[in-house]
Amino acid sequence: MSHPIWPVVIENLAEQLSAAQSGVLHAAQLLPYLPVSLRLVEQTLDELCASDRVEKTTCNGFNSYIFKESIDRTPHHFSLVNCVYSNDALDDHTFSAVSPQVRATIESELANLSQSDPWPAEAVKEHELIYLINNLPAPVTTSNLAGHSRLPFKNVEMHLEQLKQHKAIGNIEGQIAWELPPLRYPKATYLRNSTFIRKFPGAIKEELEVRLIKALSSALLVLLACAILAATARIPFPFLFIGGLLVATIIAFRIFKAAPKPIPEIK
Repeated sequence: MSHPIWPVVIENLAEQLSAAQSGVLHAAQLLPYLPVSLRLVEQTLDELCASDRVEKTTCNGFNSYIFKESIDRTPHHFSLVNCVYSNDALDDHTFSAVSPQVRATIESELANLSQSDPWPAEAVKEHELIYLINNLPAPVTTSNLAGHSRLPFKNVEMHLEQLKQHKAIGNIEGQIAWELPPLRYPKATYLRNSTFIRKFPGAIKEELEVRLIKALSSALLVLLACAILAATARIPFPFLFIGGLLVATIIAFRIFKAAPKPIPEIK
């Protein structure tokens, strides 16, 4: 059985990106290039720390990996011309770390991994929140993020706190706002990654749970309204109940089966 190539791609990409940043790398900086979760990235980078070449530390409040061979290099603009795995020339250099053939192999490997590992459920919210923090006008507050996210405020608040505890994001000093290590996450790149991640049922499970709660709540409100109407208007309850049950079922079905909420345009 051949070994998966996605960890090798993460390692190669990390080494090349760190070389442009005087040896300092943050795990979140790799997300725009690959449709993976932060945990998968950090697991791969943590294995590199077993050698003397890479050290894990905290830099500016973020988890950081120091590639010692690149510490003395002058920072420069990071632009990929060749695939970090096959070294084939890239047709589109913008946020493309691998060739289309290599990307197809990685996506196939990640699809197989999803059968035993819940990485899609982690990745979908991580990519969404990091994309929004990177692209919304500063200061980026929790309310700003919740207004653009597919998830309700409480869920957004919970996931932000998890990312903060993991030192993937941070709070701007003196402000109730969120910040990232230096990175760029364009919309087209986010949509490409998100489309792949959201193919897996685990990635949309949380959204479906929220939608199910809304559907059931709406159905109960309709039935409650029917009960109140039957008591006040003296309309026979069996007729109201049957009609209300039909209306409640239709409303609940439409809410649950509605198309996923799109990410709003960021101006």
